[in-house]
Amino acid sequence: MIKISVVVPCYNEEASLGELAKRVSQVLSPRYKNDWELLLVDDISTDNTLNVMRDLEKKYPQVKAVQRSAKGGQAGCLGTGFQHAKGEITFTMDADLQVLPEDIPLFMEKMDRGYDLVNAIREHRKHPFWIKVASRLYNVLMLIFFNSPVMDASSNFMAVKTEFVRGVELRGYDHRYIVPIAMRRGAKKIGEVIVAHNARESGKSKYKSLPKYIKGVPQIFYAWLRIKLGYYDKEG
Repeated sequence: MIKISVVVPCYNEEASLGELAKRVSQVLSPRYKNDWELLLVDDISTDNTLNVMRDLEKKYPQVKAVQRSAKGGQAGCLGTGFQHAKGEITFTMDADLQVLPEDIPLFMEKMDRGYDLVNAIREHRKHPFWIKVASRLYNVLMLIFFNSPVMDASSNFMAVKTEFVRGVELRGYDHRYIVPIAMRRGAKKIGEVIVAHNARESGKSKYKSLPKYIKGVPQIFYAWLRIKLGYYDKEG
């Protein structure tokens, strides 16, 4: 076991990965030496992402390039990352640098005080208006279905004790339900931190679109049913 695993889903993110790896290393290496890893999980990219990942793996000993055998979206990439994670604590974050590696210590301050999961509240979000509206609706539905204890339930930036996500089998839109899944598996002390949110500097969003948000609404009920029936209790 090491201290921290950072899991990042990657799909056509060749332009941002070098900066991401550099900044994660600058934040974690002075604090944790070699006691961390950055897991870049490729979701069958069609650009040069995989080659960039492999070059970064050679440059940084803590970077691990993982390629999925089939496209699985964010949920599939996170599930793969959870399977490979060796850290006591696992972070999830996007590759686009809209959330900042420099905010990782904010999470660790609470994790070191015994929290099981710490979620990000993205301040001054730089998303389109319709995404903000959809997120607010999603937050309400998460409160209704799961009594969600977090304000920004659609955030993909969080830290969780790996024991609560190790081996979990994620499907479909399950990347949105890490908090209730971890709670079902025993996470009790849930915290939040306020983080910065930047505009995307390169490329375009691969996982955020209006049709996906619309399709995601009925998925909340199916996720609630799977959690109630114990689908995530077993390791995949």
